Amino acid sequence: MPQPNSPEEKRKSAIKDWARYSGLAFQLLGACLAGVFIGRWLDAKMELERPLWAVFLTIFFMVASLVSLYRQLK
Repeated sequence: MPQPNSPEEKRKSAIKDWARYSGLAFQLLGACLAGVFIGRWLDAKMELERPLWAVFLTIFFMVASLVSLYRQLK
């Protein structure tokens, strides 16, 4: 049985932390990309000249993702 503060335990803890935080980064990236693609699709469907939906949904999804990130880290 490894000691609580052994090098192996520290390494496993570091790997878990790395995986957790990199997953959060991909979650934020995925939310932003979803906002862009859904917004561009809506802009094309409505034949808008300016990318209003793309901008709005990207910001909305980013804020929602940051709120989720904050709750997970709290």
